[in-house]
Amino acid sequence: MGQNDFKLGRNDLGRNDLFPMQVLDQTNQQVGVFSRFRQEAVGMVADIDGMFHQVLVDPKDCDTLRFLWWPNEDLTMEMEEYRIMKHLPVFGVTSSPSVTYFSLRKTAQLHQEEFDAEVVETVKRNMYVDDLMKSTSSTEKAAILAS
Repeated sequence: MGQNDFKLGRNDLGRNDLFPMQVLDQTNQQVGVFSRFRQEAVGMVADIDGMFHQVLVDPKDCDTLRFLWWPNEDLTMEMEEYRIMKHLPVFGVTSSPSVTYFSLRKTAQLHQEEFDAEVVETVKRNMYVDDLMKSTSSTEKAAILAS
């Protein structure tokens, strides 16, 4: 699905046209993450499994992510109304990656006393949404950072 999903017609405004989050993209730039990944000899790559499923939409905002569905794709049946409750990048919701990454950074900030400073810095600088690309000078350092 694309950025123009949920428009009634070609010239109508769509949901993403009304989201201010488009201009507030908090994610790291891919080129920066890739460039930093190549700085050291030992590379680490990881993915946060199910990250988008872990970030809930504020209940007061769920109506903005409402959609209609016809059971069995039968338009003669009564339609059902659904609300997206998690920040899944579905139906062309362009803000989901930025919101989920903001949540990860905020979690790292709130719990920074519990972790080594390099771990928090790694979350801030070496993540692209839910993907980690980090390099270190040795396998020992990589193992320490990963644990």
